Amino acid sequence: MSALSWTVAIKVLLVVCAIGKSTTSSPSESRYKWTTLDWLEAQNVSHELHNVTTEDGYQLQVQRLPRLGAKPVLLVHGLLGSSLGWVCLGPERSLAFQLYHREYDVWLANLRGVSPYGRRHIDLTDVMAEFWRFSFHEHGAYDLPAIIDHMAEVTGGEQQARGGGGETGGQGSDEEEKVPRQVLLIGHSQAFNAFLVLCALHPRFNQRIQLMQAMAPLARLHRQVRFDSFQVRHLMKFVKKRQKGNKFEIFPPGYFRKICQSKRENCEYYAKQLVGSAHSNKQLLEAFNYENLLQGGSTREIKHLQQIWKSGDFISYDFGTVENLQTYHGVEALTYNISQITVPIVLYFGETDAIATPEGVHGIYARMLKSVKSVRRINSPKFNHLDFLISNDVKSLVNDKVIEQMEQFLGGRLPYVIE
Repeated sequence: MSALSWTVAIKVLLVVCAIGKSTTSSPSESRYKWTTLDWLEAQNVSHELHNVTTEDGYQLQVQRLPRLGAKPVLLVHGLLGSSLGWVCLGPERSLAFQLYHREYDVWLANLRGVSPYGRRHIDLTDVMAEFWRFSFHEHGAYDLPAIIDHMAEVTGGEQQARGGGGETGGQGSDEEEKVPRQVLLIGHSQAFNAFLVLCALHPRFNQRIQLMQAMAPLARLHRQVRFDSFQVRHLMKFVKKRQKGNKFEIFPPGYFRKICQSKRENCEYYAKQLVGSAHSNKQLLEAFNYENLLQGGSTREIKHLQQIWKSGDFISYDFGTVENLQTYHGVEALTYNISQITVPIVLYFGETDAIATPEGVHGIYARMLKSVKSVRRINSPKFNHLDFLISNDVKSLVNDKVIEQMEQFLGGRLPYVIE
């Protein structure tokens, strides 16, 4: 065979391998082990990696699907999640790819604790207890400000390199400084908690965030969730056991996958009880097949949610009297002032979600009447907490609606609908 023939043969082989890796028509075992970068590379999508350092020293990797000059959209994962949730169904069904193909500048957040993109710190390592002393408070107080400021710095530099203009109409640097560079925010589950903390502690982000769309949002949990005190106590016993064993990461990568393979019945029980009835019962454990979809998280995150459930209010982490005095200068944890948040908000809920229940989501609306512009029910009799990321019908039931609502808002045509 000639040199030219060998070259052609090798090229054909490489193409075949690439196609084999990128196919999403039939889920394979290897796909469940892919990271976010595996997905982006398999789809041959242009992407950038940005390293962001928070004020308290955490080093986070943020992935970007760049569209220079386009509207920036930041996707923020929830508890135990990562940027993988926005890409793991491939280019036809995952929200990140949909937004990118509709010409948005897409950014994928990874908050502290996420493996492998949020495991670095200037001084700490992830085997140290101090590394894991965070909850959604730190996500909102440190992670989101650092990420959004970094986005503004990058896109602002690109705008200047293109000769200015943009939203300011090319009026010069003084005028550009007066107009905050805004971002469209989309978050799942506990990402809404982080958003509330962000805007309550750093009011300047009320002008920096153009719209917040919250899938299965959480806030106050008391009498607004479909699990009881027995189930909460059982979970907290597990958390305390982890802490006593000096294991401050609540669920390491691959933990759920391993435990669900060996104890399938237990997995099915807790999935039904704590996550809600699945959109398709055949896919109830689909989320647990992924190596990296559900992972990370600190024991303090779980404890903070338990405190909110017990107190009946949206409060900061309660350290106890002595440490509260040192941290908050008072004996009690702080109540976040969410009534002053002015960012327009759209809320989405699933009918059978046991965590972000319809009652809980409408409770958020009742407390934030000035900000909430729409409350949308997913049009399915069964839709659970993780279906927002992995349902077979996520494109038509969720993503298309989210994009439609966003574009109606940008066009000044968002209808006021409370479902």
